[in-house]
Amino acid sequence: MTARRFVALAAIALAVGCASAGVSPAKQNQNVITTEEISQVTASNAYDLIQHLRPNFLRTRGAVRGAPSADGTNHLEAVDLVVYLNESRLGGSEQLRQITSSDIREIRYYSSSEATTKWGTGHSAGAIQVVTR
Repeated sequence: MTARRFVALAAIALAVGCASAGVSPAKQNQNVITTEEISQVTASNAYDLIQHLRPNFLRTRGAVRGAPSADGTNHLEAVDLVVYLNESRLGGSEQLRQITSSDIREIRYYSSSEATTKWGTGHSAGAIQVVTR
């Protein structure tokens, strides 16, 4: 292959590659479930939506607390994340089952440090905020 033909083929390949690449969409924030994503899933409540779209939101992240048992020994249990509906604290992850999916605009996961910064202490397993329409 001649140098001239090689350069021509390389230029064509470059042009085709650039044209097919187009403009890339904005990178999706993995800590946010958007209205668009919610509309594409059939689920009756926030827990089921999260379980389907971002099950990692519901995973315990190693946080445990000791609870004394009747025999005086410490028994370790997982610390649940905290759920907020808009800005109101609801409780643990089971509260997500009480929030109807059709009412949801956005679901956001906060790490322990992010939740502590936003709402104060008591978020060693993180938090999930559900924002309604």
